[in-house]
Amino acid sequence: MLIDRIIKKFMHIDITEDELLEARKILRIEYGKRNSFFLRKGEHSSRVGFLIEGLLYAYSIDSNGEEQIHNFFYPSFPHDVLFNYEAHIQVQSSQVAYKFYQDSTIVVLDTAGLKKLYEKFPRFYSLEMLIMQPQFLQATYQNKLLRAGKALEKIAILKRQSPEIFKLFPSAYIASYLGIHRNTFNRAMHKL
Repeated sequence: MLIDRIIKKFMHIDITEDELLEARKILRIEYGKRNSFFLRKGEHSSRVGFLIEGLLYAYSIDSNGEEQIHNFFYPSFPHDVLFNYEAHIQVQSSQVAYKFYQDSTIVVLDTAGLKKLYEKFPRFYSLEMLIMQPQFLQATYQNKLLRAGKALEKIAILKRQSPEIFKLFPSAYIASYLGIHRNTFNRAMHKL
């Protein structure tokens, strides 16, 4: 069962049978269709998703009306956690949208349900730390990419950190994520 895959991911925190029963109550399976949204810009981030199958990306619209890619999600840790922690922690609406690039399967939990789980089992708070961890890793990676000067350097960093992205998403999306024009990206890729 898909929910069991998510629970196994966190088994190292030694979940008891009672905790497991309560955790199953707040987890549910959802299916996202291509081009539909997990989270729209302007919405409050009130749920966490664990991507089982499919692809998503986070984006905003730039001043030219084009999508500016902020993040990619695919079924591989740490890229499988769908959560806008920045919007959640600041209790504000999301500045980016999370859009399904392919039909996808996710296991979802509402943050309100997670807080109830904390009340009953306080040690589940460590689960939130595990959910946050990929968000911090992603921020660190993006910081490295921003500091990189040339297109070749940015592409090389991304290839080291997340080589799967180059197989899963179109080059125009990757160029947008790196802040590189598509033509510059393509020329740099030919040099690698």
